[in-house]
Amino acid sequence: MRKKIIYEPTCSDTAVLILDALGKIFIESFWPHPYYHTFCNHNKKRSFRNAVDRLEKRGLIIGERQKNGRVAFTLSPEGEKLANRIALKLKLAKNKHWDGKWRLLIFDIPEKIRGRRDFFRRELIDFGFYPLQKSVLAYPHPLPLEF
Repeated sequence: MRKKIIYEPTCSDTAVLILDALGKIFIESFWPHPYYHTFCNHNKKRSFRNAVDRLEKRGLIIGERQKNGRVAFTLSPEGEKLANRIALKLKLAKNKHWDGKWRLLIFDIPEKIRGRRDFFRRELIDFGFYPLQKSVLAYPHPLPLEF
């Protein structure tokens, strides 16, 4: 059974990746920019603006009002962590040639923090891991050191 790893970034993911690449940017700079449609298939400026607003409310980006009234956005430290995670997902989603080895990940997370355990399991499956049991997963490609 072959599983193709597909990861399609959302509008929010796209905004985080662009801010990570460019550092500080005005929201108006996204629209004429060629990166605007590079990562996700959104067709309205408002949907992108809503994604930026949600990121700001979650504390992942910081808006700074300039003297001319425009707002410049930068990533917060939490936003930088998210950008690294999104970049890692994109890196793992690239087609790779299997080297014939399986990497096993075994974990034991207590029942007290079941929500975090379930979230962790879902994230691993999203990364392309195959569940063998609930706490045993296999991955067919070498993992980057950042993982």
